[in-house]
Amino acid sequence: MRSVARWLCGALGAGLIAGCGGSLFKTELPSGQSYQLTPLAAEGTAGAAPLDALLLVPRPIVAPGLDTDRIALVHADRRIDYYAGSQWGAPMPEVIQSAVVESLQNSARFRGVQRDLTNFRPDYVLQLDVRAFQAEYAEGSVPRVRVDLIATVGRLNDRRSVVTFAAAATEPADANTMTAVTAAFDKALQSATRTLLAQVSEYVDRTQGPPAAPQAAPPTPSTPSQ
Repeated sequence: MRSVARWLCGALGAGLIAGCGGSLFKTELPSGQSYQLTPLAAEGTAGAAPLDALLLVPRPIVAPGLDTDRIALVHADRRIDYYAGSQWGAPMPEVIQSAVVESLQNSARFRGVQRDLTNFRPDYVLQLDVRAFQAEYAEGSVPRVRVDLIATVGRLNDRRSVVTFAAAATEPADANTMTAVTAAFDKALQSATRTLLAQVSEYVDRTQGPPAAPQAAPPTPSTPSQ
């Protein structure tokens, strides 16, 4: 297993790196390794009866500094930075979208899950707001990965019936290596996705059926004739 220190000739210590005349997180270095995220496997989510619903998961909204293919980290003083020589296989919102869509498809809990508007009109929309998706070096030289998602799900034809909930997880990396850090990203996102799956399934199961009819305005009392 190649360590971050081996790749970049540095060692993390109190947020400052010495070695090779530069920082471990020197962002101008060219990108090298690309990483993807692993979706939940079918055998880990199947079992419940499928729901007759087509779900759309559009591209997530992300916090400033995260809409990039670079792998984000946060120093102890809350400065955001990026690992040098490593990147996601696509911009991070698309990597999360792909992993979540495939996880929900593997669950077999829905009639279908799609990431874009197609010829098939979805019944429900799941919009994700990525508040955090980073490795955090708060203590010591081995980070913890934090994933913080805010999910809003609603029926496409009934905007009044909407629910918002959080799906968050933290996972310590086993070592300060890119292999260990990306494995922690995998575990944290999978944990958050299990929360998404449970909450969205419950919401769809509860709200299936025709949309609620608009409430008629109460009649205005008439003024008696004089």
